[in-house]
Amino acid sequence: MGPRAKLNDLHLSGRVGHNDGILEPEEGKPCRLLVVDDDPGVQGLLEEVLSGAGYLVETAFNADEAMELLSKESYDGLVLDLVLPEEDGLILYDRLLQVSPHLQDRVVFISGEAREHQLRRVSRRTGVQVLKKPFNILDLMQVLRERGL
Repeated sequence: MGPRAKLNDLHLSGRVGHNDGILEPEEGKPCRLLVVDDDPGVQGLLEEVLSGAGYLVETAFNADEAMELLSKESYDGLVLDLVLPEEDGLILYDRLLQVSPHLQDRVVFISGEAREHQLRRVSRRTGVQVLKKPFNILDLMQVLRERGL
């Protein structure tokens, strides 16, 4: 089993608890999130969990899809894989800020394959840490809330 399957396994095995109430949908206008991840399993899991938590979720597999969606729609935040085919997630981050500058502090970076120098580069550039796969879904929810999402 590769690192990409572990996030799903944590969720399905019950090691990610849902009894804290953090996954309950909130009242009011739901936040629109774009999840950019090239792994269909991770993408599907995040879409399912975040939708269940009350977010309106759309997904993209790569930078081109993400930029196309961002040119047509407005999002409140992004969950962005750092290692994408054809384009680094940090390069995509810089491109998306040209289209949607309001997203500057509303991006959560995730990665299962990034090297330490890439993680440090993201931290220096954005001031945020990368959630390393496999991560606890509740940690993702906490980071989203910390970013006002």
